[in-house]
Amino acid sequence: MQTINELIEKSKQLTPDWDEMLVRIRMVERHIILPLKALILPVIGFISTLKVWEINMNTSWDTTMHLVYLFFLLYLVISIAWGILIWGMNNLKQWQILTIVFVGIIADSLFTSAGMIGSKGFDSPLFWIFALWIIRVAICLPTFILQLIADSLICLFYLISGFIEVWAMELDGLERDAFSEPVTIRIFFLVILSASSMGVHLALVRQQQILKDSQEFHLRQEQIRANGRLAGEIAHQLKNPLGIINNVVYTIQRKIDRGSTDINPQLQIIREEIERSDRIITDLMGYAKLAEGTLERLDINQEMDRAIDQVFPKGSHFDIKITRQYAQGLPHIMMQRNHLSEVLVNLLSNARDALGTQGEIAMRTRFGSDYVIVAEIADNGKGIPSEIISQIWTPYFTTKAKGTGLGMSIVKHNVEMYGGSITVYSESGKGSCFTIQLPARSFLKLK
Repeated sequence: MQTINELIEKSKQLTPDWDEMLVRIRMVERHIILPLKALILPVIGFISTLKVWEINMNTSWDTTMHLVYLFFLLYLVISIAWGILIWGMNNLKQWQILTIVFVGIIADSLFTSAGMIGSKGFDSPLFWIFALWIIRVAICLPTFILQLIADSLICLFYLISGFIEVWAMELDGLERDAFSEPVTIRIFFLVILSASSMGVHLALVRQQQILKDSQEFHLRQEQIRANGRLAGEIAHQLKNPLGIINNVVYTIQRKIDRGSTDINPQLQIIREEIERSDRIITDLMGYAKLAEGTLERLDINQEMDRAIDQVFPKGSHFDIKITRQYAQGLPHIMMQRNHLSEVLVNLLSNARDALGTQGEIAMRTRFGSDYVIVAEIADNGKGIPSEIISQIWTPYFTTKAKGTGLGMSIVKHNVEMYGGSITVYSESGKGSCFTIQLPARSFLKLK
């Protein structure tokens, strides 16, 4: 059962781009199905209206056909509403368009089923229309689950209509002629066609994703190498002068020590500033490591847990409660693990420091709109004062005695480098919540 659930969760991630789906839906639903209905529906409406008034319901067969023609009139109304919505689909949301397409396919399948009852049931030539509807499902419905439901209903409608035709004839004492071919062969054909269509759809979508992942991987690697070379050059250019300054100060101190002038406090200040600058440069050199490592498909939930283990290692005695609210079945994100780890560990460490000896941290993940993964790290600590909240992303700004002021700027850099964003909401005395949004499919942004 667990394996089946895992396969279903993976199949949910295999969906084509929505822009591609819109092209398919416009081509099939608006440019093919809609014109055909515009030609056929008036004829169906006219014939059904005449038949409803002409049929004398003396037998079970007459009653059955009377209901069939009534359904045709209902189908006419549904199709008119469907046509109006499909024509104006540009103003609709994604879920609304998919709902309309799904309802249209089911309504057309029911219409075909009703038509079978008056045209030899299981032997009806309308059987081949069911095959076309199955192909239509593979083209116009993006997800495996929707396709599975639609194909199952199409096969079920075929079976039900055939049995209704046999049942209505038997009630009147009529015998059904032998079928021209076994019913099981037709049913088997529909099932195989459904499975093949879904399989081909999933294979094509998977191949497109592999191609996009490959393109994304090479582009990101090249941009990361460029950032790394730039950062390495900057760090190299700044670190050499600092080393020279340090040596010169040491020489000056030795010379002054031989005299009577006491400028040791000033020299100590200079040395401390040099040490501070050295720490800043060391942190900046972290950017030079951008070219190292490889991109990976990361599970955000696992990375959140990994960050918790780093900030709160086993054996540590923190009276801090950590709650996990993770959404399941989230798409993977393509990043270097150390980049994402640096983001999560920094935010989690800040939350720990803000709580002090006790408190609560909430780790949450969910799926946002536009194929975005949302991760939240919230605490109920003292919060960030409103007068400095806009400055926390500024390089070198810090409220910590020994901080370099680069932690949050690096966090923001790492997130935005992958096309994401990070925001913070905080109230003094009520805690803070950092919200990270990372697209599961995006290209690195050139800075």
